[in-house]
Amino acid sequence: MPGKLQVLNIVVIALQYSLVVLLYYFLYRVVKLAARDLNRLAFDDPDDSVVHDTRISDADFSSHPRLIVIDDHQELLSQTFFTIIDSLTIGRSQHTNVVIDSSFVSHEHACISRVKQNYLLADLNSTNGTLVNGQQVEEEIALVDGDIIQIGAVTLKFER
Repeated sequence: MPGKLQVLNIVVIALQYSLVVLLYYFLYRVVKLAARDLNRLAFDDPDDSVVHDTRISDADFSSHPRLIVIDDHQELLSQTFFTIIDSLTIGRSQHTNVVIDSSFVSHEHACISRVKQNYLLADLNSTNGTLVNGQQVEEEIALVDGDIIQIGAVTLKFER
């Protein structure tokens, strides 16, 4: 009987330590996410071409095209859409308008610029490339409503 009691005590102690480890891991993830969000806030400029205030009415967005997040299973983006005013940069750098924190995304990966009435997407010599509707972008391409843009593990839809 004393042998069974000792085994039971060892199992209980192991479970207690496992619970403590899981608790610390949870706290680590929470702090990491909070730090990432605070870091993004620190680098955001009020003059950015991306509108960050979601309290603005939909009427304010109607005249500007935007990128809608279709697929972001790894939760690499902080928003579900990004409004394009004149230009928009996409990359891993904290200085881009759309920050995709992934090793498959270059620091300055791609750029969308307005030229007259068109919006042009250019791949900025990224390592892994940019896809529009499943095709590799070799040179600047004019975006049309509904185009699907894939950068790393993130898929975006261009809407006018």
